[in-house]
Amino acid sequence: MTVELTLTLDATSAKPLQVQVFDQVREIILEGKLKAGMALPPSRLLAERLGISRNTVITAYERLAAEGYVKARGTAGLFVEPIPPDSLLLIQRGGQAPTNGPVPDEAGEPLLCFAGSPGGGGDRPELDFWVGRSDPAGFPLRIWRRIVNRLLSRETAYLTDYCDPAGLPELRAAIATHLRRARAVAVTENQVVVTAGGQDALNLVFNLLRSRTRQLCIENPCYLGASLIFRSAGMTIHPVLVDGNGLRTDLLSRDRGSLLYVTPSHQFPTGATMPLSRRLELLRWAEETDSYIVEDDYDSDFRYDGPPLTALAGLDGGRRVFYAGTFSKSVGAGLRIGYATIPRLFWDEARMLKARMSNGQAWLEQAALAAFIDEGHFDRHLRRLRQLYKSRRDCLVRALRETFDEPVILGSESGLHLVWRLPEGFLPARTIQIRARERGIGVYALSSGAAYDFDPGARDDMLVFGYSSLAETQIESAVRELKSISEDAR
Repeated sequence: MTVELTLTLDATSAKPLQVQVFDQVREIILEGKLKAGMALPPSRLLAERLGISRNTVITAYERLAAEGYVKARGTAGLFVEPIPPDSLLLIQRGGQAPTNGPVPDEAGEPLLCFAGSPGGGGDRPELDFWVGRSDPAGFPLRIWRRIVNRLLSRETAYLTDYCDPAGLPELRAAIATHLRRARAVAVTENQVVVTAGGQDALNLVFNLLRSRTRQLCIENPCYLGASLIFRSAGMTIHPVLVDGNGLRTDLLSRDRGSLLYVTPSHQFPTGATMPLSRRLELLRWAEETDSYIVEDDYDSDFRYDGPPLTALAGLDGGRRVFYAGTFSKSVGAGLRIGYATIPRLFWDEARMLKARMSNGQAWLEQAALAAFIDEGHFDRHLRRLRQLYKSRRDCLVRALRETFDEPVILGSESGLHLVWRLPEGFLPARTIQIRARERGIGVYALSSGAAYDFDPGARDDMLVFGYSSLAETQIESAVRELKSISEDAR
């Protein structure tokens, strides 16, 4: 049956209309007013009743479907999916937890260089698919220069003073606003700690929770930087296999007091996106085992197919998920600015720990980034980059499909890289990497593409392609060379 939806939209709100529709329909489902099997009103009908664009409703509906709240049944429409009662309870009580407080109103790559190619960047191949590199030409230099000049013309006293170790308040407030709007993570500026990139954010969270942690859990395969932190800890590590839906929650340790590292929105390196049902299982596991989760959302600003997904920290409501993010992919790694969000229970301790780690980041970069976000430049910059990187993603996928027979491509829905799973009988990925390098092409096996596999006998059948820093003509040329390499091998 189709039901009436009573929604109240505010055209003057900073929250986009499609987000308002999504939030309110989601809340109606979670409250049980829309039960499993009920149909949502047709998008055209709801748009007419609300007096908004049909595309606005379609975008909200697509996000509800992507996160598992509804499911399409052919041409019959969208129907509410069943949510297990304990999972529903977990979502509903997240914002009411005593440790959380009130929810604010909506107002083998070389260890010395994770982000460069082998040798720290001095010997990069001409056509380099290294992961996580932004397009140098995409940096908003003109706007950035204008903001920096303005800051230096009137606020030079800050250059001789120390910043708040937790980060410039203006930047923390800007990050909190962005997270609430873009990732549904309800935090205040006091829960944001500015760090020197994403790796520094992971180090901060690990050291904050170390005394409360009995064992470590991590995706397998996983991000090399996270594995280095865990492997140097001298603690028991439980690698957990990933599949097409991300980390397998059924394989998690049931021991109490774990710390889990996970990349649910775009698993690194395989690119899998974790569905809502498995995200809820993760949160339930954390509650039942008195454990904590580090969510690394390293490239969540770039999603090309479907609407943006609610972060795990957004579902958690500020209880057990520590969210780590970075501006290295979205603006530039040279700024060295990342951040972590901290549940309120740990805020004071995190602030003191950050002060012991450093006296804060450089003022000028923080102030410029805060202005860049607050003045709307960041959102416009992201829209331009999404179009550019999507075009390059499409070019790479098309070139692989036209050149090779039915290639299995993983993780292309979002992010700045994808994975090609090599077919049976193909050369090992490591061998292709070596031969491609001899021809001036950088493609990477998992073992050297900033990833780590705890299984030394794992199959060497995945090639990682970071496509964001290459022009489409370069991408097409590189794929043709890969075809030539495979033919020479035969």
